[in-house]
Order: sequence, then C-alpha cells, then structure tokens
Amino acid sequence: MVAKVSKLASFPKVALRVDEMMADHASEAKDIGAVIELDPALSAAILRVANSPSYNISGSVDSVARAVALVGQVEIRNITFAICATKTFNDVPNDLISMEDFWKHGLYCAAVARSLGEQVRLRDADVLFTAGLLHDVGQLVMFNQCPDASRVALQQSLDENDGLMPHLSEREVFGYDHTEVGAELAAQWNFPSKLQECIRQHHTLCDETQTIDASVVVNVANSLAVLAELNSSDLDEAPPIDERAFKLLGLNEDDIPELIDAARTSVEPLIKMFVT
Repeated sequence: MVAKVSKLASFPKVALRVDEMMADHASEAKDIGAVIELDPALSAAILRVANSPSYNISGSVDSVARAVALVGQVEIRNITFAICATKTFNDVPNDLISMEDFWKHGLYCAAVARSLGEQVRLRDADVLFTAGLLHDVGQLVMFNQCPDASRVALQQSLDENDGLMPHLSEREVFGYDHTEVGAELAAQWNFPSKLQECIRQHHTLCDETQTIDASVVVNVANSLAVLAELNSSDLDEAPPIDERAFKLLGLNEDDIPELIDAARTSVEPLIKMFVT
C-alpha cells in the first residue's frame, strides 16, 4: 500500500537535499537556506512558520537563512519534511475527508505538542511540530489506496465511539491501523527514526514507556488537538489519554484550557498555508 503511494507521490527532492546537507555536518545556515530558496513556495511557507506564534521569535524572520539560524537546522529540516509532505498529499486524491479539516487537526496537534515540549523542556523537542502535523498521514495512504474499506472503518468508528478512535475500527477492518501505515511511509521516505516512532505511537504508547519523550508528548497532543478543534476543554470529548503520559507530563485538567487557547492562537495564521 505504501509503496504504491510512494510511486504515485514521490517525496520532493528539495527535502531530500536538505536532509543530505544535514547529514554531512558541514553545511551552514546560509547553505541550507540557499537550497530551500530554490523553491519559492517552500521558502514562503518556512518563513511563515518561523514567524508564527508557535516559535515566538523576537523580531521578524525575513530570510530562510535567518530562519535556519534561529529555529535550528534540525527543526528546519523537520519543518521542510512536514511542508513537503502536506503539499505532496494535497495532490493525492481521496474523497473521504476534507484536506482542510485533516491538516487543521494536524496543526492543532503540532501546536499543542510544541507547547507541551516547552513546558517539560524536552530534549528532542525539535521533532514535535512535524510529528504533530504528520501523525495521521497513514490515513491518507489508506484513503487513497483502499477507499471502500476505509469508508467502512470510518463509519464503524463513528457508530461505535463518535469517531474518536478510528484506529480500533481500522484494526477490525484491515488487521492494522493508520499508525502502522504512517510509520511505514515515514520509514520509506527516510524520515528520522524519532518521527517514525511518534507517528507509530500517537494512539498507543509502548508498554515499556516510563520516561518523557516525543512520543509521549504527541500521544497527549493528539487528544488535546480534538478539543482545540471543538474549542472545548472537556476531556470526555477527546480520545482517551494514556494515564502514564498524563502523569509523566505532570498535567492536570486545569492545564487544558490554556493549552487549547494557545493552540488556537498559533494555528489560525497557518491553516491556509497547508491547504491548496
């Protein structure tokens, strides 16, 4: 399934080139910026992200090289992956979901994940925006390649749990779910292993999880993103949150409204950028 989509929509070369430059550890911010600037649409998108409330950078970021220097090479690489992936999948047809709704949920997840990462001072926080944005990308693969079975799974999820846990219905219909499909796509596209892990575990954490990492943050952010979409702070309206994750992050229900408000403020300026 993933291989067929990869042939239909190969990953943009500019993102792969940025990844190569990161790997040789010799490239400076201006070098990476020069490559990104060869793609005007990507450049504009990166500048918009860097200037968004999500990054809270003092002053205006007016060049890609400056964005790379201020945001960091690793995070710019991940943002480049995220933007390229969204643009790629906007060209892959599916008739089961609005792309605006899909990316809006991803952006809310990205915004909440970044806020949580900052609160707990996560060491691998640079992956959080991208992981949040792309956590459901496996659904797009399934919608494109298996629309009829995906429609059955979606309807079953709506009937059984108000659509809050589609992965459970997918497992009944397919024998696997979008977390596994998304992780496989990320692997075939050579995304960083930490990003693959976040995609794989955004509904169900590994049994061995005992410490805070990016997967724990994205797991919680996925549920809170649903509340951000609804403009609600009632946890009963969101997918169940793993109790281990909630405790590891030191959260309580009183923290939820502030996280939701911050996410909504961050996302509104970015929505149109990710929807064609």
